[in-house]
Amino acid sequence: MNDFFANWYELFGLINGFSDDMYNQELYVPIGFCMVLIPIIALTLYYYVINSVRLSKWWQWLLLVVIICAVNFAIAYGVSYRGILEEYLASDTLPEYSLAIDCLTFACINTSWCFVISFVWSLIIKWGSSHCRRTPF
Repeated sequence: MNDFFANWYELFGLINGFSDDMYNQELYVPIGFCMVLIPIIALTLYYYVINSVRLSKWWQWLLLVVIICAVNFAIAYGVSYRGILEEYLASDTLPEYSLAIDCLTFACINTSWCFVISFVWSLIIKWGSSHCRRTPF
């Protein structure tokens, strides 16, 4: 699974040292599962459990997706920063790259993928909803 998620993230060209640390710590796996599962669960709940006429506007769907993306951004930044920092603190060395900036870049990449997954998943499952089938369009 580490290879699968690493390939997704590295399409955007992460810096080698940061990417190597993420891979060696196997941090891609928990972040990748969150990136995929959070939008799937939240949007499935939106379309089939909540399924309200009052919440079937495109901007309400967009607000939900922005919240999903923000949660994934925080998870990606926090898990990657803490995981890599703990590795370097344990070995009393410093990374050869800017950890905060690379974690921020990684979190932005994660957010981009999260938005794509949210959009595609919405297109797939919206047809089964009785009230939200025209959301987002």
